[in-house]
Amino acid sequence: MAVYLERLTTDMKAAMKGGDKQRLEVLRMLISDLKKKAIDGKVDNLPDDEEVAILQKAVKSRADTVAQAKAAGRAEVATKEQLEIDVITSYLPKQMSAAEVATKVKEVAAAIGYQGGKDTGRFMKEWMAKYKGLADGKLVQDALKTLG
Repeated sequence: MAVYLERLTTDMKAAMKGGDKQRLEVLRMLISDLKKKAIDGKVDNLPDDEEVAILQKAVKSRADTVAQAKAAGRAEVATKEQLEIDVITSYLPKQMSAAEVATKVKEVAAAIGYQGGKDTGRFMKEWMAKYKGLADGKLVQDALKTLG
């Protein structure tokens, strides 16, 4: 429990001592997000999967900002946000490659007897039970479309 929060707090202290202001800013924000979610849920510590979900959401929102900044020609904003993404992803579990996702999608689909769109709900339930947080949802969707 709260493995990520502990690690972030330890790394925040190291960033303070090392004078790494950019990293410190990102770590403080992540710690704040995790603590706020715990307070909102009226719990002392969040389960690890909820902590991962919060970190993934932080990456996704920054990725959207990077895309918007690049489209608007604001390279400095895109660079800053990309640096934040790099810091956050260093705490996330390693993501599967597209090839790994395709292989795992085929395995899960075969295991449940996937017959097409009507079985998507069953497929996703099984996928999330096994691989939640380890693959980009878009990659999973694309791999699933190639089957059905």
